[in-house]
Amino acid sequence: MTPRLIAIDLDGTVIFPGGFHGPASDATLAALDAARRAGVPVVVVTARTMVDSRRAVEALGLGPGPHVYTEGAVVTDARGRVSHRAEMEPGAAIEGYLRTPGATFALEHDAEGWLTCPDYPHVYDTVWLGRASHEQLGRTPGTVLGVRVDCDGTYGEADLCPHSEAATALAELDPSRYRAHVGRNGWTAVVAAGNDKATGLARVAKELGVDASGVIAFGDSLNDLPMIEWAGIGVAMGQGREELKAVAQEVAPPIGEDGVAAVLGRWFD
Repeated sequence: MTPRLIAIDLDGTVIFPGGFHGPASDATLAALDAARRAGVPVVVVTARTMVDSRRAVEALGLGPGPHVYTEGAVVTDARGRVSHRAEMEPGAAIEGYLRTPGATFALEHDAEGWLTCPDYPHVYDTVWLGRASHEQLGRTPGTVLGVRVDCDGTYGEADLCPHSEAATALAELDPSRYRAHVGRNGWTAVVAAGNDKATGLARVAKELGVDASGVIAFGDSLNDLPMIEWAGIGVAMGQGREELKAVAQEVAPPIGEDGVAAVLGRWFD
């Protein structure tokens, strides 16, 4: 059955590591364009915030929505307007991560950019709104708390950062309030409990009148696992996490071999 909705993660799925704003490969761009010309919506489902996704979404040739951002905590409609936004109070999470020496924080604020503590490094291209104390950040609602800890980078390409894993374990987050996704390079994203890529994608699918059986979803990392399990066709990228491959209906070639294009080529050309 031809998919009725295509869901794509960004980093490691259609955008190469290190290519924050793109580009995707020509083959991937052509495959996504062919699907859209056939009338099948392509939805981005990413851990990134709206601000940090905007240029990548444009580089993929996609419209303003519907898309899923911030680990499912933010969803936009076809016009790019926010239709779902789950904020949390980050204070208790900050207190927990401060048990790890050197932990520093950034908070996505009002869908406009990042508010950070004084020692957080402003080293990548995004919108920095300003700096605030730990106490001020803790009292400020936001959709995602970014936690950065010292990291030496000496681990496998597909592995999660062990320093972040240790800091998250030490933080002892309340699972009724928070959900944490440990990433790479000392980074962890904390969002409100009850939000993940599957919940965000389900909101979009419902709005478009598509049930799970009509959705094909592509991802490479552990935070993609919920939507890979939820979708009618869950596809893990070939270079991705083994845990993801174990639950996926299919394993695509790796991103370097245009895995998304290879799979979509069965239906769209």
